Amino acid sequence: MISQSDNFIYLLIYALTMESSKIRRYDIDWLRVILFALLIWFHYAAFSLGQLFDGETTFEVLNIPLFFIIAVMHQWRLAALFVISGMGTAFAFRRRSWHQYIRERGIRLGIPLIFGIYILFFGIFNIKDATELLFSIFPGSGRMPYGHLWFIYNLLIYSVLLTPIFAHVKNSPDGIVVRLVRAVLSTKWGIGILFLPPLILAINGIMFKPWEFGEVGMWWEFPRYLIYFLLGFLLISAKEEYFSVLDSIRIPVTIFTPILAILWFSVNEGSEIPSIMEGGWVKRGYPAFTGETIVASFIQSFHSWFWCLLIFSWSSKILNKPNKWLSYLNEAVYPTYIVHMHLTFLPIAILGAIGIGYYSGMIIGTIFVMFSVMFCFEIVRRARFARVFFGIKGGGKEVYELFPYKQINDEGLNTFIEIIFHILVIIMIIGLLIFLVLAGVISEI
Repeated sequence: MISQSDNFIYLLIYALTMESSKIRRYDIDWLRVILFALLIWFHYAAFSLGQLFDGETTFEVLNIPLFFIIAVMHQWRLAALFVISGMGTAFAFRRRSWHQYIRERGIRLGIPLIFGIYILFFGIFNIKDATELLFSIFPGSGRMPYGHLWFIYNLLIYSVLLTPIFAHVKNSPDGIVVRLVRAVLSTKWGIGILFLPPLILAINGIMFKPWEFGEVGMWWEFPRYLIYFLLGFLLISAKEEYFSVLDSIRIPVTIFTPILAILWFSVNEGSEIPSIMEGGWVKRGYPAFTGETIVASFIQSFHSWFWCLLIFSWSSKILNKPNKWLSYLNEAVYPTYIVHMHLTFLPIAILGAIGIGYYSGMIIGTIFVMFSVMFCFEIVRRARFARVFFGIKGGGKEVYELFPYKQINDEGLNTFIEIIFHILVIIMIIGLLIFLVLAGVISEI
């Protein structure tokens, strides 16, 4: 017979187990928010770099720190975002079957992607070409119908390709895959997590980088970011071992990452082989494999991976705590990412045309884009039928929890307000398209 006290214990264990399965890592959410905010700054700073040079392409030593920051950040920010996406997948897959996961990915990633291609990037005016390019393998950065939404495009493909592995790990939480990951994480002094991932990434670079220039997730970067995405999933699947090893490697990673950054920058700037970090040098007449290219691939892989470990180890220590703004900011990440590039080029063109200096323009422009993307988010999240096109979860229930709906008890008035916000979304979309067109017109003048 089972006593009442036994029943209570079983219920308590069950409740704790269910609670732990739904645990949320605030540090990962915070990193997602921070990195996408940096993405907005990075794009503005990088695309406006032309303002630093006059007609004779002069170069000032004072600008070296800026070039260093932009170049180094470009090596790890996307890598870290794909790792975070893999971690988010690990959390999501625990509560979903593989069909539910695929269906959700199709909605959350596929619908905004299609919307971006055919509406935000004018694909509706040339449906045939846009569709052909959508299904082309690596069409080239100048021909991508999805523009900066390549991140979503790759993520959707990775999610589908890796679903069998995700399902296996879920169905066999103590199976061979998770046991191998735990064995790697349990190596003495954290050697496994420090060395094995960058070695795998270096092999990818050595094999595939010589043949094509890596750009926006294509060519050799496609498997590279897939590896980062898978690594994020596997690390979270190992649970306690991962967060434990982060604590043990925090100090050595903090010491070596700046050294690797300087080493990477020196090799990148000093190499006689063009684009030694981006790839494609065979087309320029250089041999595919040399000692210099192999060493460069190792430096690049260790550099980007150590940056990932650095930010994850420190965020787990200082950012894993709830905050009243975190949920709001986390919800804003996806829609603001979708619209931010449309809002970036026009201020760059205008501020450049009127002679505003680079650094002043960067501050003004970045602030403008930040406020603009949040304004767009506030409009879209209040229009229930527009939310799905911008990657926002939920519908009417979530909308009616927001101002001004929750202050109004009149159903007819709330319906009228909904119509107004849907009209505002349409106006907003037209405005984004106008911004993109005007930026091109001003740049040509």
